[in-house]
Amino acid sequence: MRSERELYEHFWAYSAQRPVINTHCHLLPEAEFAHFDLEKLLRNSYLNWCGFDWEDNPASRQDLFEKVRLRSAFTWLQKSLQSMYQSDRPLSAGTWEDWSGCIASAHAEADFRRKLLQEFCGYRRLILDAYWQPGSDNQDPALFSPAFRVNSFFFGYALSETDHDGNNPYRLYPRPFILELEAYLDWLRETVRLKRSQGCVALKVPIAYDRGLDFKEVSHTRASQVFASITRRFASLERPAETSPAVIHGENLPSNAPSTGTSRAVELGIASQDVKDFQDYLFFQVCQVAAELKMPLQVHTGTGQGKNTNALCLLETIQKNPDTQFVLLHCSYPWIQDASYLASRFPNVHADLSMLPLFSSQAAGTVLEELIEGVNSHKAAWGCDTWTPEESYAALLALRHVLAWTLASRIANGYFDQEAAEFLIDNILYHNPKQLYGLQDR
Repeated sequence: MRSERELYEHFWAYSAQRPVINTHCHLLPEAEFAHFDLEKLLRNSYLNWCGFDWEDNPASRQDLFEKVRLRSAFTWLQKSLQSMYQSDRPLSAGTWEDWSGCIASAHAEADFRRKLLQEFCGYRRLILDAYWQPGSDNQDPALFSPAFRVNSFFFGYALSETDHDGNNPYRLYPRPFILELEAYLDWLRETVRLKRSQGCVALKVPIAYDRGLDFKEVSHTRASQVFASITRRFASLERPAETSPAVIHGENLPSNAPSTGTSRAVELGIASQDVKDFQDYLFFQVCQVAAELKMPLQVHTGTGQGKNTNALCLLETIQKNPDTQFVLLHCSYPWIQDASYLASRFPNVHADLSMLPLFSSQAAGTVLEELIEGVNSHKAAWGCDTWTPEESYAALLALRHVLAWTLASRIANGYFDQEAAEFLIDNILYHNPKQLYGLQDR
């Protein structure tokens, strides 16, 4: 029998040879890679979320690397760069300029990023969540299938209210302000149908960055009352919104970071319960639209605002929308048992390991163990949840490590055999997302 280390190496090599469908990414549009270098790479990576800012000088850069060098995201990004650019140099203040020049030179080549994604990573398709332009395929429909982020509609009770990305539906899809709930719902449905016809394969709700996931069923009568009350209050105070679409380049690109501001509704004395009731009702409507159009509903779970953002908060919604296919992005990290429990109990719940191996390989291994033991093999998938090809490959390396490490251990302790492990790898990397999102072979 092979040793555990030999099994690890086998499954690493096996997963590296398999086709991959990446279920959740934020790959930036081409214009964002002009004059791309190490600084821009790090600013568009999870290291920019590490709680430590750095300045443009060697001492500050070295301080950054010393503080983050043990983090999983740093480890895998460094491994990614060393593999992609065939160098064993570490990331340090002393190697900064060399790495920066190497990255800049590579990105100046035509089709470099596409080659990284298709040939180096092995992606057959990536599901793109372009939060700066919801529903975009980055003008590359042969590679990207969009997920349509509907988050802005939860803030369409006013022209001035926005989600954590600075989006409001009237800014994204200009039209006269709506005062009645039925007309607003018609607008939502029409927009989703249009995006579906334009190639969107899923809906995405990242509202955990704005509020909790503790949605409750609200009656149509109550929702109509609060919506009319709130919209009329705002209509008497606001000017029409700007009708130009959001700029998606440079410093204007939204951050996808948690909301930290105070909403104008609070400042105007509008009851927070009224806003919540409208949003709760709307979420149930989104679930219905997703079911009607057979579009999986990706929900950001776990991280975000951090209060009531664990996946178990969706229990009532899942129970009352059995025809909606819920995808629990990030497996509710750090409340990871929520994802495996819900996926094991409900046939319409799927667990997506997006971000998790890169963010915490240890936690990802624990989730995978629970999914193996308690969840049907067709209900798990993975997405990189990154902005650049380099970090996308880092996330993929982290996933290969988690798969190889976990599956080798399972075979060593006699839980299953090599064929079963390879079957699971193929399902997670390719077959499960292909089936769930109705993707065609290309």
